[in-house]
Amino acid sequence: MSTRLREILTSGIFAFGGGLICAGVPAQAKVHAALKDESTLSYTLIHKMHEITGVSKNFKCRVELETDTTKTRIHVKGAVAGFNSGNSTRDANVLEVLEATKYPHVEFLGDSVRREGKDWRVFGRLTFHGVKRSLNFKVSPQVSGNKVRIQGGFKVSLTEFKIERPRLLLIPVEDDLEIRIDVVAKVE
Repeated sequence: MSTRLREILTSGIFAFGGGLICAGVPAQAKVHAALKDESTLSYTLIHKMHEITGVSKNFKCRVELETDTTKTRIHVKGAVAGFNSGNSTRDANVLEVLEATKYPHVEFLGDSVRREGKDWRVFGRLTFHGVKRSLNFKVSPQVSGNKVRIQGGFKVSLTEFKIERPRLLLIPVEDDLEIRIDVVAKVE
């Protein structure tokens, strides 16, 4: 581990936002926020014919880091309508399948983080399509000046979240929905 990364981790200037994460070991609680212009959440769906990826910068992330990382709190909330796949017709269909008027947001509430080598594991609950599920996933930090970039991801089952799998030419997409985070954050 680099000296700079060690300094940041032990000073608490370490965070994630948007998808979903942040961690550190500060002397006292510190609040971190994702920088909207530098952070993204994305999803990928796989179909036999092609891969679909939607990207959003329309989310908020706030992380309250505690000395005891088992008490760290992470809140990420994004508008389902904020994702753009580059095809407005497809995006409209996704909003219909996700019942975006009934369930307008996807939200992650993290309640602890644990160090795993040079990475971190985040634990919490994901609310998507009105369904709550426990979730844990790994993220990797990269330090640059006073900012921290956190990258990671996880997969969820569409059927577990009671989402009907979209079809193209009568063939449904795969059940796994991959969520990726690429968040740049700094102390508020």
